[in-house]
Amino acid sequence: MRSGPLRGLIIGLLLGLAAGALPVAAAAPDWTSFKAVPYEPPKTAPEFSLPDLEGRTVSLADFRGKVTLVFFWTTW
Repeated sequence: MRSGPLRGLIIGLLLGLAAGALPVAAAAPDWTSFKAVPYEPPKTAPEFSLPDLEGRTVSLADFRGKVTLVFFWTTW
């Protein structure tokens, strides 16, 4: 019966599972060294109005509650 390689594979898998089940002591991270900044909720954008390409005035308030990308472009 040729069970040599299969037997070695099964023993290796069992040893790997046993090693993974053992608790490993790990040091707690030093949170002060990360210099993390506390989370601040996003601020509301200031109200403004601008003309669109057809000359109509569009206000930012018209888009409240919608995802809006404001992109300013200049040529100077």
